[in-house]
Amino acid sequence: MQGSFRLTALSCAFLTAAGCSSQQMQGLKDSVNSVGKDYGMAVLCTVGVVGGAAAGYALNGKNGAIAGGAVGGALGCALGYAWQSRLQELDRIAKEENLKITTEQLTVASSAVVTAVPKEAGLVTQIEDSGMFATGSDQLTESGQRAVGKLAQMYSKPASTDQKVAAEQRLERRLLVVGHSDATGNAEYNQKLSERRARTVGKVLMQAGIPATAIFYQGAGSSRPIADNSDPFVRGQNRRVEIVELANEQALVMRAQAEEGNTKYLHYGTSTTVKPHVAASQAAKASATTSAPVATAQPAPVTTAASTSAPAMTIAKTKPAVDFAGKPVDAYNWSMAQSIKPKSSGFELIGSAHANEMPMASCEADMPRNAGEVLSMADDKPLQRHATKDYLPGYNNRVWANTVNGHLVTVSPVSILRENAQVDRQPILQVVQNYDQNTKNKAQTIKAVANTYEGESQVLYRVFATGDKASVSCMDLVFSKGNAQVTEGALFYAAGSEAYVASYMPIPATK
Repeated sequence: MQGSFRLTALSCAFLTAAGCSSQQMQGLKDSVNSVGKDYGMAVLCTVGVVGGAAAGYALNGKNGAIAGGAVGGALGCALGYAWQSRLQELDRIAKEENLKITTEQLTVASSAVVTAVPKEAGLVTQIEDSGMFATGSDQLTESGQRAVGKLAQMYSKPASTDQKVAAEQRLERRLLVVGHSDATGNAEYNQKLSERRARTVGKVLMQAGIPATAIFYQGAGSSRPIADNSDPFVRGQNRRVEIVELANEQALVMRAQAEEGNTKYLHYGTSTTVKPHVAASQAAKASATTSAPVATAQPAPVTTAASTSAPAMTIAKTKPAVDFAGKPVDAYNWSMAQSIKPKSSGFELIGSAHANEMPMASCEADMPRNAGEVLSMADDKPLQRHATKDYLPGYNNRVWANTVNGHLVTVSPVSILRENAQVDRQPILQVVQNYDQNTKNKAQTIKAVANTYEGESQVLYRVFATGDKASVSCMDLVFSKGNAQVTEGALFYAAGSEAYVASYMPIPATK
């Protein structure tokens, strides 16, 4: 029965999970890993024969089916051997070193137009950092050195038994090491520390005989959480080292681009508070000045020396700096951006069936995110890309504004590049109180940091105020990529230790 379930799950994966229910997809990744470890070669041999025969029959009838089956079977067997060998080795190392290791196959989507990247483009391996590095250190512990050394020896072995193929793979293959942290402490410090840790692992790979030109490293810091940072019992899962084995450099570029602004990392915020009620601007400032968590789960009552022994008193609610007539965040069901269809990255991940489970954390439970560049172990220079300054239509440094409860709120410039919807220029927020009364009130100017997350037809534009006295904490705007308009928008602001949210739908200013 167990074997039957495993094969059913794997069939769903190879058929792009189009016909699989969400129940069948639950636990699919673990099932596929188990199948690959035990039966990877046999399964992919079969898949290769069937796929090759079908393609051959379509081109040349019965004769084509026979030839195609033979070729497809040979390729499938080779891939199956490599997959099975890698997973078996990883399983052995995990047991010997008591490590939690998870893997995910990178497969090029059939709809992607990629000529230089093979169908099976790579393997993503996540190693949970359970003692590999001492706290605050970029040097491997004794057990970490031993574990990474074993991984390096595994990656130094050719994936193919064919010497010619192995030589070609060695020349073309690329390894990407990514360091990740949880969200406790200073975000910039965490990013730099995770980068140095990734480089340390890269050095061990080099010592195993892998050319420096084939190894790249990156520090993602806390920008890509896979567990709840507000829960001290699970946030440790975010501290991990990721090693991605890729077929060639184009596959490496694809992987790096796919991870930039990936909406799957929005499911968990980067706030370490259980129930954040501190303005994001205040939290950002705290994060930049202390290594402690930015806020506590429940703000303590304000007390003085004269009142410490007196009975607790009800404290009047603090008025916001600017009243946007919003509602408390506790009473607000944040479902924004759930309609965003994740952008195709060119890869067809086994877990893609869950891609429509969009983020449930608003900007108020988040912090500005920053991942470092992908760097080469050979010279510490960034991975070469063909970046352009081409903007998404309508998002070429324009001013966007509208009133909220009579107050004018402006965000400008909104500057979003066409490539990966990256932010080109950071915005500035301005608030003019009682603008609808035609007063000459001076605008409050607020510096800000924006992050973007791209879908097929929309972009989530997340803005964080950085001033400690800002009247706006943060805002979430969903921009349409087709006609330069906001389809959903929310503005968050603080009143004392409480957070409030109001609808905000800015429009582009006419030139």
